[in-house]
Amino acid sequence: MLILCDFDGTITSDDLTNRIWDAHLRYDWRQVLLSPAGGEELTALELLRRGYADVDRSEAELLAELRPHAALRPGFEDLLSLCARRGWTFHVISHGLPFYIREFLPPGTAFSCFDAAFDGRWRVTVPAAVKLGLGDDFKIRVLDQLKAATRETATVYIGDGRLDYPAARRCDRVFAVRGSALDALCTRDGLPCTPFESFDEICAALDHRSAGHEERAP
Repeated sequence: MLILCDFDGTITSDDLTNRIWDAHLRYDWRQVLLSPAGGEELTALELLRRGYADVDRSEAELLAELRPHAALRPGFEDLLSLCARRGWTFHVISHGLPFYIREFLPPGTAFSCFDAAFDGRWRVTVPAAVKLGLGDDFKIRVLDQLKAATRETATVYIGDGRLDYPAARRCDRVFAVRGSALDALCTRDGLPCTPFESFDEICAALDHRSAGHEERAP
């Protein structure tokens, strides 16, 4: 089984990019970036590029600000342990930036996200390992690459945001943070999803399902 999990607002209870932008952008970024003039939604890459271009704080400064707010959602390390015991592939898939994802994830946790460099302003790019064509969705592309690399056929998506929805729709099972945008979108479109508040709930659901399959195996 291949388990994909969003980072901001999913693994962390707080959305760390939102926190950075709330602190350092000098305009109402939700109005400007999420509801741009003309009504055309920005892609995830365009959104991150524009938002971070106006952040003038270095990695060290931002990490110092984020540390008090970067607690992991309860049960996350239990989910990692369950995946290790079951031989499931677990991969974090994020539109965030590597400097804080690497800092706050448990060591050795695999992840894919945008790249970024700071030279007085942040410049966000697509990592070389992800071949993103015009109009491609980053998370869908990572999902497809991981499925091809691992040859896993059963897929699970765990997330909270509207930008998780395209990839979540491609997966066999979806877990959405209860009350989140992803939860609302799944409900709106009749996409089966399981709301959750802690990763313990996901562990119980996945372990029960796996145990049931083993009991029925010849």
